[in-house]
Amino acid sequence: MICLGCLYIETAPVTLRDGRVVCSSCEAWRLECEARMALKRRDRKEYLEKVRQKRGVDAAVELRNEMLAIKEGRQYDSK
Repeated sequence: MICLGCLYIETAPVTLRDGRVVCSSCEAWRLECEARMALKRRDRKEYLEKVRQKRGVDAAVELRNEMLAIKEGRQYDSK
């Protein structure tokens, strides 16, 4: 089976919040896990700022959008 997120062969499939099944090494899974973890932190704004400093504005915006989507219970928005 091919991962729908990164197109590699799934070795450890996981299900994203929108129902897609991807491999556990897929970027989509990493992003969702990081967003869930960040939502549990008291220092969310500071965490996002550190992400911006280390990975850039685009990465921070992507993480923030994923956090908002999880919080609001939205389905995945494909690009």
